[in-house]
Amino acid sequence: MTTWDFRSFLRALVATLLSLTIVWLITAASDEGPLAVAIRAGRTLPLAPLAGSVGAALALGTSRVRGETLALEALGRSPAEAMVAAVIGAALPSIVIAMLLAAGPTVNVTAFYPRAPRDNAFVVRNGAFESASLGVRIDSNGELEFASSSAARGNGEDLPRGARGAAAAATALAGIALPLVAARASAYRSLLDRFMRKRRRNLSVAIVGMTSLATLVAFQAAAAGFAPAMLAVLPPSLLLAWSLVAMRFSR
Repeated sequence: MTTWDFRSFLRALVATLLSLTIVWLITAASDEGPLAVAIRAGRTLPLAPLAGSVGAALALGTSRVRGETLALEALGRSPAEAMVAAVIGAALPSIVIAMLLAAGPTVNVTAFYPRAPRDNAFVVRNGAFESASLGVRIDSNGELEFASSSAARGNGEDLPRGARGAAAAATALAGIALPLVAARASAYRSLLDRFMRKRRRNLSVAIVGMTSLATLVAFQAAAAGFAPAMLAVLPPSLLLAWSLVAMRFSR
């Protein structure tokens, strides 16, 4: 790895973390009630691959960096080789998040499986009133607790089989594929004219949008019980395979 590659890696990593932080702040500001930190963070994690694509685009899309990649191309280095470090930096947060999701129930995954809200109801359990929908528990002394029910919901209760593994795999695959697509749209070859560059950018935006929509629909179908959770892994897998083939032939 050259010094330029290391700087590109850091630019992409910092831009991705900043994008993810902004999303988390917006989510935290709009969330209701005294939710646990794990639940608030869990609602942000599905957007980590999109933050990675923003990070890769920002790291390679500025005029100065484009001029540097063109200079490297003149020295015999292809744009595909020049964008590898940026893609790794942009994908790293998503890969770490995927590992945390797969490691255990500490990280909430309910945000990956959105459902229509149900009517709130209380049931008597262990001498106390509990509501799974509200995530609260009222004991015999009238004390209100939030931790137990909300933690149970976040740790896999009422989720489809293989929910955590599917969320981790989809996050890792999309976390690599989306930055790769964004990087290819930013680090273009010098022989491409303006029309071809615009066409590539528009195609990349369309592909990212369709993949994200297909993944979201797959997660919703799994949450409703109409499809297995692993169906959500298919769209980012296909996108990653297509991106790697396109990158291979663009060398």
